[in-house]
Amino acid sequence: MEYMDMLSRLGVSSAHPGGFRATRRLLGQLPASDLRILEVGCGTGRTACYLAKQGYRVTALDQHPLMLEKARKRAAEEGLDGIEWVEGSVTALPFENETFDVVFAESVTLFAGLEPSIREYYRVLKPNGRLLDREMVLHEPMPEETYDEILDYFGIDKIASVDEWMECLRGAGFRCDRPQPEAFMSHEADVDESELQDLDLTTLFDPEVGMGLLKYTQLMLAQEQYFRACDFSAVKA
Repeated sequence: MEYMDMLSRLGVSSAHPGGFRATRRLLGQLPASDLRILEVGCGTGRTACYLAKQGYRVTALDQHPLMLEKARKRAAEEGLDGIEWVEGSVTALPFENETFDVVFAESVTLFAGLEPSIREYYRVLKPNGRLLDREMVLHEPMPEETYDEILDYFGIDKIASVDEWMECLRGAGFRCDRPQPEAFMSHEADVDESELQDLDLTTLFDPEVGMGLLKYTQLMLAQEQYFRACDFSAVKA
């Protein structure tokens, strides 16, 4: 079972370092104004619903139909009917140029591909629009065999360093200050009760899901010293 399919089955709402606490902190950079925001990789819709409640105009995109189904259900239960839910790819966003004031992502760009994702974020942002993106970065070289195993597990080509992120962002045309890396700790350490309520615990009886979680623990939690988490805040020049 692929990693993203496992998250979809479980209904994980904040599968990134720091959990939803880190999400709220990153979103605290936004002004309280009438902004049009695109969230890429919206998952079960927790952040999209949070943004809508703050008065923002929200478009939320995910490539997994099951995630979008759960997101729509969440929005309906919370009485939110103004969110635009879109099924689509991060690297081929189905939107016109210069559509959004903000693009928001968390642990999405890593999986979609750094360079093609950044180009698309830049394209759909308005002039002076902002990208907010919280991602795992490679902090120091790790044993090649383990690194290759992690890439295979996640189905990705590489885990970029901060330097590689900065080069890509600036190469695409963004202005971006170098972020301060934080210690990488699994998001489970910061899970609150509401995040646990989102999980579909019945899926744990599926052997594929159970094995996927065990593999994650063996690969990632044992290798945390090689990773950091970064909040990238970039402005379209």
